[in-house]
Amino acid sequence: MKIAFVDVTVTVTYGGIQTAVWELARALHDLGHTVSVFGGDGAIHPDLGGRSIEVRTFLFTPREKAPDLGNRFRRLWERWTFARHAKAAVIAGDFDWVVITKPFDFFWPKLMPAGSKTRFALRSGGTSFIAGDRYLARDIDALFANSYFNGWQIKSRYGRFPTIIYNGVDLERFGPQHRSPALRAGLGLPEEALLCIFAGRLVGWKGVAYSLRALASERLSGLPLYFAVIGSGPEEKKLKALAESLGLADRVFFLAGKPHGELPAWWASADIGLFASVGDEGFSNSMAEALASGLPVIATAFSGNPETIGNEGSCGLLVAPENADALADALHVLATDSDRRKRMGEAARQRIASQFTWDRVAQRLLAGLK
Repeated sequence: MKIAFVDVTVTVTYGGIQTAVWELARALHDLGHTVSVFGGDGAIHPDLGGRSIEVRTFLFTPREKAPDLGNRFRRLWERWTFARHAKAAVIAGDFDWVVITKPFDFFWPKLMPAGSKTRFALRSGGTSFIAGDRYLARDIDALFANSYFNGWQIKSRYGRFPTIIYNGVDLERFGPQHRSPALRAGLGLPEEALLCIFAGRLVGWKGVAYSLRALASERLSGLPLYFAVIGSGPEEKKLKALAESLGLADRVFFLAGKPHGELPAWWASADIGLFASVGDEGFSNSMAEALASGLPVIATAFSGNPETIGNEGSCGLLVAPENADALADALHVLATDSDRRKRMGEAARQRIASQFTWDRVAQRLLAGLK
């Protein structure tokens, strides 16, 4: 089949959705399909390993320059301006399927000429619903969600239960084999340090503030816990100020967002993954990458998190959201039991290897594109 991924953000920013597009493009190509990626005019072009995947970029108006009528309007504006420039190329591609990632792009079928054979699929990971999307969803031929949690959200909105396809992890790129003593030394960590890690956009619903408050808890006093926060976003200044006010300045490292290819060494060089999200998250790519890297994970028992790490306590610990004390208790459990960390890390790696690979994702996607 000829398959295209159309998303303005894939060539201009890093994140879970963008990672999924590139990984699926590789996997589908390797399964013998013709794959194209259409994105905004940006500088992000991941290494495709010599694969003949067409990547085309087009001008667009960034959301920050759109009229300030709310964030969702601005994101819709951004995608519409991109579509105006990309439309002719998408039509000329004569694709069997176009995969979009947000309801913001539900207008695409309306742009196609009469008689076009191209069908459209939504591969969802969230709830970016907008006015009129129920009407436009009638032209979306296939719906996919990356967790059952997100699946029920899609069902309640559009009246159709989507096919559930979890995201995947590249097990060669992410794994404990990438642990780097030099990276830890570069942070100035003492030999006995236990490094917690988070990677993602610094927005309020990611819950990083709760992680900081947990680390400052008296319950953890005297334990050699450190925290690497990889990412940027609107909450960055507030989080840095909070860390300072909590007396954590020498134990928390705020690191800029990094290209996806640099993340394996960071995950593998940490000891605990820490994910305190308090907002909807269908499937956390970062959490899955941490698990694949052999890390036990502490996460909130919310949204799609239990589906990712399991709720039996073998790969990580689930805690109530918005509860810094519960996070501190979980950190104490793992920080004081190296054998348990080791067992959980090994089980985490095995869980990802058995259930969450990109080849598996691609095969399931193809089965749904009928």
